[in-house]
Amino acid sequence: MLALARPSVLRASRGAASRSLVTKAERWTPQQIRAIDAAGLPSVDLASTLPNIEARWAALDKEHQYAVFRQLEELQRKDWKELSTDQKKAAYFVSFGPHGPRKPHVQPGQGMRTFFGTVGLIGVTAAVFFGIRSQAPAPPKTMTKEWQEQSNERAREEKLNPITGISSEGYKGEGMVQ
Repeated sequence: MLALARPSVLRASRGAASRSLVTKAERWTPQQIRAIDAAGLPSVDLASTLPNIEARWAALDKEHQYAVFRQLEELQRKDWKELSTDQKKAAYFVSFGPHGPRKPHVQPGQGMRTFFGTVGLIGVTAAVFFGIRSQAPAPPKTMTKEWQEQSNERAREEKLNPITGISSEGYKGEGMVQ
C-alpha cells in the first residue's frame, strides 16, 4: 500500500523545485509587472536598443528590460519573415540568452582553480600517506624471502593443498613467496 506524503513535505518539495539561480534583484515579480503595466511601459526605441542587445541587456533597468521584452513579444506575433535580423537575434537572446536562470554561475578561471586545487589536494594526500608510512615499524620477519621459501618447503612436507596447490604434481607457482 502506498503511503501518502504529508502536506508539509509536499509544500517543501514544491518550494525546492521553484528555486533557481536567479537572484531577487534580477527577477520580475508579479507586483513589478503590474506596476509597470499600470504606469504604462516606458518608451524604448527598439532600433537603437536591439543592435548588440547582448552587451546592453545587463545595463538596462528592469522596467526597460520588461518593455523590450513586451515589444519583442508583440513583434514575434507577426510573420517571422518580416522581422529584421536584429529583431530575430534580440528575440532569441531575450528568450534564451545567458541571463536570468540561464546565467552561467561558474566564473571565468574556475576550471583552472578546480584543477589546481584537486592536484594540490592529491599532493597533500600523498605527502600525508608517505609521511605516515615513513613512521611505520620495519616489516615483520615473516616477510623476508628466506622465511617465505622455508614456508614453501614446509607446505610441501605437510602436503598442503595436494590437488591444485603447492603440493600438487607439476606446480609452477611461487607458493608463499611474494
